[in-house]
Amino acid sequence: MVGNSLRFLFLFLISPAFLHAIPNSFFGNGTFFGPVIPAQPVFGRDLTVEFFAPENWENGVFPGPWVNQAALEGQSIRKMSANPTLFGAVPMSVYSYQSRDEKTDELAIHFLDAGLFFGYQFGGEQNREDRARGAEKRAEFSKLYRNFSRELRDRLDRGCGRGIQGTIGRSDELRTVFTQYQWEDFIIRLVTRPGHSVSIHILREGSVPNRFYALHLSELSEREKEEYFAAKVSAEENGDKVINDIPMFTQGNTPFCGIHSLAMAGHYLGLRVHPETLAAGAEFKNTGSAKGSQILDLYRGIGDEIGMKVRVSPKFSPSKARKSIEDGIPLVVWRRVSKEREQAHNQFQQAFLQNPGLQIDPPDSETLSEYPRRDAKGSPSHASVITGINVERQEIIFTEPWGEFSRNRRMRFEEMEATAYAVFTFSLRN
Repeated sequence: MVGNSLRFLFLFLISPAFLHAIPNSFFGNGTFFGPVIPAQPVFGRDLTVEFFAPENWENGVFPGPWVNQAALEGQSIRKMSANPTLFGAVPMSVYSYQSRDEKTDELAIHFLDAGLFFGYQFGGEQNREDRARGAEKRAEFSKLYRNFSRELRDRLDRGCGRGIQGTIGRSDELRTVFTQYQWEDFIIRLVTRPGHSVSIHILREGSVPNRFYALHLSELSEREKEEYFAAKVSAEENGDKVINDIPMFTQGNTPFCGIHSLAMAGHYLGLRVHPETLAAGAEFKNTGSAKGSQILDLYRGIGDEIGMKVRVSPKFSPSKARKSIEDGIPLVVWRRVSKEREQAHNQFQQAFLQNPGLQIDPPDSETLSEYPRRDAKGSPSHASVITGINVERQEIIFTEPWGEFSRNRRMRFEEMEATAYAVFTFSLRN
C-alpha cells in the first residue's frame, strides 16, 4: 500500500500538469554544461521542479544527498554532496539555508566558481610553463563564464520576463549587482561576477534580504550586542574559555583559507555572505594562490558591512586575544606553517580528544628554532580562526576551515607568537 502511494506521488510530480507549472525554459534542452569539474560527484536527477515545490520550503527538506554544515544555534546550512541538474546544467555546488523555524530561507546554486575551477596551487604560478597553463585555463574559464551568464539569463528572461537589476551590500568590496526575477511566490536572483562566478539564489517572496547584516543583530543596541556575544563563551573546568556557535565553511581545494576563515568569523558576527561572494570581493587573480588579491581591503570592508572596527596587527598578543575571546569575539590569524607543525597539531588534537588532561610541553630552544618564522615572506602561510584560550596552560584554541575534524586545535602561545604575521580583531566600540 505504501509502495503504491509513493509510486502515485512520483508519477504526479513528473506528470505534464505538474511540470507545466514550471516554465519550460528553466529546463532547456537537456544539460548544456556540466559538471565543469568532471571528477565532481553528480546526482543523476533533474531537481528543478523540487527546488520550487512550496512544501519542500516549508519543511526544509529537499531530495538528494545533503550534508549538514556546522552553523549558528537554531540555524541550518546544508550542502549537496553530489550535484543534480538544475536549470538545465550541473552546478559546481549547491547550498540550502534554514532558519530557526526549519523553513528554508534560501537555495544557493553556484554554477561556476573560480575557486573550485582553478583550485589551490602551492606558490601560485612560479615559471613560464605555469603561467602558460594558467593563461589557457583562464581563457577556458572566460568562455564558460560568457556561456553560463548568457544562457541562464536567457532562460530566466523567457520564463519570468525581463529581470530587474538591483544591488546589495554597503561596502565597495561586497557591493553585489544582481538581476532579479519573480516566478509565483519565489524571487530568483542571478549573480554574475566577471572572472569569478555565476550563481542563482532562490528566495521566498517576503523574506528577501536587502542587506548582508543579520536582522536579529541589527536590531540590538551596542550594549545588547556585547551581552549577546559574551553569552556565547563557555568556561571549562580545565581553564579553557571557548566561543561556541562558530560555523564551519570548508575551503576544499581552493586557495581561499583567508576567505573561509573570514566567512566563519564573519557569519558568527552577523555577516550573511557566501564565501564565493567574499572571494569575488577580494579580486583573486585566478593563479592558484592569493597573491595579488585585495584581501586586506576585503577584511576592512567587512567591518563597514557589520558596523564593527577591524584592526590588523603584525604580531600576536596573548592579552589582546584573551580580552577578545572573553568578549565572545573570535580573531582571524594569518601565520606561517609547515607540514611538520600541522601534523603535530593534528596528532595532539587526536590525543587530546582521548585524554583532555594532556598539555603541550613548553618548547625548548630546539623546538623554537623549528617553528616557521613569521617574517619569512613568501614561505607557506595559512589562515585560521582563534576560538578559545587557556591562560593557565598558555594555549591558544583555533579552528581551521577544513571541516569538523579541524575544529578546536591547540598550540602554545610561543608558537603563535613566532608564526603569526597578521592578526585581525573585531570590536563593537571604535
